[in-house]
Amino acid sequence: MKFNINKKYFADGALIVFSVLFALFINKIAENFQTNNKKEIAQENIKYELNENSKILKEWMELHNDVEKKIKEILDGENDSLKNKLLQYKYFNLGLLTEGKSLANSNLTNTAWETAKTTGIISEFDFEITRKLTEIYSLQNIITEKTFNNIIDNIFSANLKDPQSLDQILISLHLQFRELTGQEYLLNELVEKIDPHI
Repeated sequence: MKFNINKKYFADGALIVFSVLFALFINKIAENFQTNNKKEIAQENIKYELNENSKILKEWMELHNDVEKKIKEILDGENDSLKNKLLQYKYFNLGLLTEGKSLANSNLTNTAWETAKTTGIISEFDFEITRKLTEIYSLQNIITEKTFNNIIDNIFSANLKDPQSLDQILISLHLQFRELTGQEYLLNELVEKIDPHI
């Protein structure tokens, strides 16, 4: 009888241990499913964001390349009529170089990327993908927060007293637009090279 009681306790104990382990196993599967689901959603959002940013970037590249070429033409003495139009204003009229368009008609966003970092789901990404995305979004930030601001500061601080001051501003802007277009080209290249399966 003592043997039957021990056998019963052993069977009950084994059943309890099995139930706890099975519950933990099911819980882990559910957690993994939720984590994978959040990871997939984050990756899809980032892919969508990069795709939309890429469209904006291509528009920027076209406009900024055109502005850089016009500035170079003026500096090379190949477009005196545009230079004379610029001299008619007491301020630097960028609209003459952009044909009335805004320097940045839309903004590059980083919402999906910042959300992935804030929620911590980025820790589930492959390291190489995370490195590439960090490089993309860091360069994007440099363009929008630093390079654009430097150009805008240069334009707003421009004082067109004479043709020589215009030449100095144009030389400075030419260098800044070359930097901007180079950064945009690199950003476009980085986005095109990233694994489409993030």
